[in-house]
Amino acid sequence: MKFHIETWGCQMNDHDGEKLSGLLLAEGFEAVDSSAEADLVLLNTCSIREKAVHKVYSELGRLRQEKLQRPLLVGVTGCLAQQEQVALFKRAPHIDFVLGTMALKQLPRLVAEAQAGKARVMDTGEYPDNHLFPPEVTRRQDTAKALVTITEGCNHACTYCIVPTTRGPERHRPFQDVLAEVRSLVDRGYREVELLGQNVNSYAGGCTFADLLNRVSEVDGLEWIRFTTSHPMNFTRDLAQVLVENPKVAPFLHLPLQSGSDRVLKRMLREYTVGEYLERLGYLGEARARIALSTDFIVGFPGETDEDFEDTLQVLEQVAFDGSFSFVYSPRPGTPSLRLRDDLPMTVKAERLGLLQTRQLALTKAANQRFVGREIPVRVEAHGPNESGWWLAHSGEWKTIHLTVGPGRSLPFGELVQARITLASPHFLGAELV
Repeated sequence: MKFHIETWGCQMNDHDGEKLSGLLLAEGFEAVDSSAEADLVLLNTCSIREKAVHKVYSELGRLRQEKLQRPLLVGVTGCLAQQEQVALFKRAPHIDFVLGTMALKQLPRLVAEAQAGKARVMDTGEYPDNHLFPPEVTRRQDTAKALVTITEGCNHACTYCIVPTTRGPERHRPFQDVLAEVRSLVDRGYREVELLGQNVNSYAGGCTFADLLNRVSEVDGLEWIRFTTSHPMNFTRDLAQVLVENPKVAPFLHLPLQSGSDRVLKRMLREYTVGEYLERLGYLGEARARIALSTDFIVGFPGETDEDFEDTLQVLEQVAFDGSFSFVYSPRPGTPSLRLRDDLPMTVKAERLGLLQTRQLALTKAANQRFVGREIPVRVEAHGPNESGWWLAHSGEWKTIHLTVGPGRSLPFGELVQARITLASPHFLGAELV
């Protein structure tokens, strides 16, 4: 039986897709590159924003037509599956099974039941050991960086966020398990890992997150460590010190702010003020200048005034983030923010988002311009040049590098090479091989 997995969302969803693929391969299934070739299509979903949900239902509509033409099993997993559960069958009756985020290891059973003709198969139960997924089962994608889950779930209660519902409370992998997986990955040739969690810096698997970073950095052969995502409330001085002093921890930090207004942050239940956020950035000291910083912004949160939005723009200017992910507020079912009055017209929200993104584009270009003329190590992330002759790579600061190497020359996939930066745009750095 041939299968195809379509994934939306964050790195955690990407890694879930690798786990699901591994489970099916272990059962003798064959992975294919498109749904047209597949006997089983698994939609690995995200529900953090309404747009992501629309994309899933659009694909389900297309698959409904495909099922009318040939035998085909359709399953839905991920955050939307955990959120909607049985309601998915009502909206899309052609779905064969629904698999929750905490029940990944039940996938072979659900597929077998659906193959046997059982209708509306579902498991969205809570499995407290789901964060202990056996790493040897995981089928890794062909990437230069390996993803490693260290925590699942979140104990914060941001009023706009569906994650505590779809992922549950925090569960932490023992640090010994994390180290064993990283060693295994290095043995397989990986030189870079990204530690994953809804809130990685609340890690409590037998040591602190700062301690875990230091322990992982001791693995021979590992060159760079990344992590995502951090909550400002759990960003400690010890963690900042490791980020500054440990040469294996990549000089990049994603620390979501969400709003530059204390009033809005309070309504979001983010548990910090703008001043406290800036204080935590201050933990980086003078090293802040060499660490690339990105953040998240929600624009148009219920009750956001012109003054609140101006506060956000001021913080954007003050910090001069290297990059940001910004979106219009998206109401999610079951979240407390639904009780807040949201009477701001979408036209105003869209205008604010445009203003913020335009200014961020200029800040990103200015940040990138500072790299021009420098020689830096970059990791090769392509097996060959693209149509324009560029090789794709990334720097430690997570800058996308378009690398020129000359005709007929090959680069070692996944390895570090030295590059001289020759041009800067808001979206990438141009470079030549040294």
